[in-house]
Amino acid sequence: MDGSTEPTRLLRVKFLAIFVCSWFLLGFLSSAVVAVFNFVPSAEWVAETNRLRTIAGSMSAVLFVWGVWKGGKQLQGKKLTRVLTVIISPLLDYFVGGNILLVWPLLLPLIAGHEVALPFTVQGATGHGARNCRTPVDLEDMPFLIDRVCNVPESIRSSLTPGIGVLVLGWGTRLGVCAREVSLTSTGPEF
Repeated sequence: MDGSTEPTRLLRVKFLAIFVCSWFLLGFLSSAVVAVFNFVPSAEWVAETNRLRTIAGSMSAVLFVWGVWKGGKQLQGKKLTRVLTVIISPLLDYFVGGNILLVWPLLLPLIAGHEVALPFTVQGATGHGARNCRTPVDLEDMPFLIDRVCNVPESIRSSLTPGIGVLVLGWGTRLGVCAREVSLTSTGPEF
């Protein structure tokens, strides 16, 4: 060996590190934007991207586990820390990776958005929510972590039961909406 493979290997490792960091940054940013802007993707977008979100989430989980395991070895990390990270992180990384596909319907309203009303079916409206999402309405057939509209007035929530149809109104496109309010539909859960 003449040592010429070492710079090539280092270049590949740097490229992979940049790709992995970009992947996770994009995933975390899309997750944060979903939470901050009360963004709800349309049922149509969720259905169309289900398989792709599963693939992206699985790739994200595998990539992160591999990176932690390999990187921890090179940094002489404690084996117990690496094992715990490899066991705990795949679920979080699966959801973060799946949320990467929400970037397009999130960015599109900034460019071509308008007032929209998207139909959804209520799964429940009795939860108390959390600090960032008070008085939520949970929506049926939506992915985990993006399955609710936050800060719905109690006057609306009290009239909602599982299976009833609602319209989520706000700024967006047919791919999703930054929810501003929820209203009852006159037709029920059939849209």
